[in-house]
Amino acid sequence: MYHKFFHQPKSNYAYLYDRETLHLWLKTTKEFQTVKVIYGDPFNYQPLDETLTKWEWVNENKNTTMEKRLSDDYYNYFFVSLKPSIKRIKYAFLIDEQFLYGTREIIDLKKEPQHLNDLFNYFNFPYLHQSDLIKVPSWTKRMVWYQIFPDRFYRPQTNINKNISPWPTKDEKITNEVLLGGNLKGITEKLPYLADLGITGLYLTPLFKSPSIHKYDTTDYFEIDPSFGTKADLKTLINKAHALKIKVVLDGVFNHSGYLHPFWQDVLKKGKKSKYYHCFFLDKDAHINFELTKDKLPKHQIGLKPPYETFAFTPRMPKWNVDHPLTQQHLLAVASYWLKEFNIDGWRLDVANEVSHSFWRLFRKTVKNINPEAFLFGENWDFASPWLQGEQFDAVMNYQLSYSLWQYLDNYDSIKKITASEFRRIINNIITAYPLQITEAMFNLVESHDTERVLNRAGNNLDLAFLYYLFLFSFPGSPSLYYGGELALGGGGDPDSRRAMPWQDGNYQFLQEIKWLINLRKNEKSFAASNFKFIYSDDNSNIIGYQTKKDKESITIFINPTNNNCTINYSLSGVNLKTQEKVTLKNFNLFPFSYLIVKTFF
Repeated sequence: MYHKFFHQPKSNYAYLYDRETLHLWLKTTKEFQTVKVIYGDPFNYQPLDETLTKWEWVNENKNTTMEKRLSDDYYNYFFVSLKPSIKRIKYAFLIDEQFLYGTREIIDLKKEPQHLNDLFNYFNFPYLHQSDLIKVPSWTKRMVWYQIFPDRFYRPQTNINKNISPWPTKDEKITNEVLLGGNLKGITEKLPYLADLGITGLYLTPLFKSPSIHKYDTTDYFEIDPSFGTKADLKTLINKAHALKIKVVLDGVFNHSGYLHPFWQDVLKKGKKSKYYHCFFLDKDAHINFELTKDKLPKHQIGLKPPYETFAFTPRMPKWNVDHPLTQQHLLAVASYWLKEFNIDGWRLDVANEVSHSFWRLFRKTVKNINPEAFLFGENWDFASPWLQGEQFDAVMNYQLSYSLWQYLDNYDSIKKITASEFRRIINNIITAYPLQITEAMFNLVESHDTERVLNRAGNNLDLAFLYYLFLFSFPGSPSLYYGGELALGGGGDPDSRRAMPWQDGNYQFLQEIKWLINLRKNEKSFAASNFKFIYSDDNSNIIGYQTKKDKESITIFINPTNNNCTINYSLSGVNLKTQEKVTLKNFNLFPFSYLIVKTFF
């Protein structure tokens, strides 16, 4: 019977949500329908007689019913939010009024009722320490992020660089070698556009001095690349963004440097005599086994494996040894400098899962000592619990959500498709993977500079493309737009995902649809609320339905990602948020690639 239940104390299934609130999850197989939690202080006993010889443990709550928050074809997920009167708590789960599930065994109370209050079998949360609370910057809840690849966003008329190319149309493919001249002044000039769109946070891909267009091969972490402008330009951008209540986060590339970084160049010149030799990972008898360009950079060569560790196998990006004191001193100084001198609001951390946990702990302490409200989120394409324990990152780029949406909605055969019920199961896992305060701060996305554009994934079907954004914006966490997505900018994988922003030929009707979603997030408190659950999934039609709730209202959403008219056997009443009409629905129809959003009061 043990395989039918799962709970783990002091984990994503039992954690402090705030200073006085404890969240508990229990996962069961489908046959179990009700769960109550029994809890109390382990030292709180009361006498049963006047002689004080018999004592009974005090069940503080008299059995609190847990909500069946999530379900799929295999499991039910029960949730409860507790506010214990005393900061010590022992607890167990009473399942279907019969089985007591504790830390050591499952007891059938019909057969052994005398063991109901055997605290040796109860789960233990020994003390609700405030210092153990995972704290996420308060402003990160319900953010709307906007990612900008600066060279491709906007070129102001003041940029007269003779090396820049003409601004392409939206359909022109692009490479990483094309310089278009977008810069910091261009972003500043477009801040009113971003504010009007409803953006509250900017994530800028790397700005620091580098020989490439993408800037992920840093030469100098303390200088703005001249193609983007000056430090004064960045200060102006940040100040004006803050005046519009828009946060600004920079991209920190601390897994690797660029080939021209002075530490690495010193190693190339002096070998083992360089004081920076151990700041990198070199083979025992390392030697340069490739040709250089006229710019002193390694030539691109298929199959090349450098004699030193790099990002991927890219010789232009030698990997930092972040455990070396000189590396730590250098990179932590970088983190501090831009926070102190430019008042940035945080860091997005590149290739974060390949950097040691010990370095990220140092990094977090450095950053949070300067600004406790600075936001740290890492690039991590996997489940990221080891980085999200309150000592490293506040959140990650939620590629687990992205990939699930791609599998469910993509119009491609190249990706493994999943059904509505499989999508439901995966999303349930994502929701329960982290403490809620982390889920609420997650940087949720459907495309980025590293991925194919949504419009391509949707086969240029704008109605289908909109459904990606609908789920993204209605899901708990903070949605991110990748520049141009709101104008239906297409593109394949890197580098074609980095096309020019289509200011002249973008789809401004699609922009209005995205603005509507952003306004729903801002104006409807239950839209994208943290209390999320699926209410419908049908593999024959591939339609999903889900609800978000807050206080006395709920938002119900149905999505039809197929080319078929489908009838949904579900009863629903409220206000259709698209038409603003009152509706009462039963066995209603959804057209191909369409959706329904209904607000209900209860």
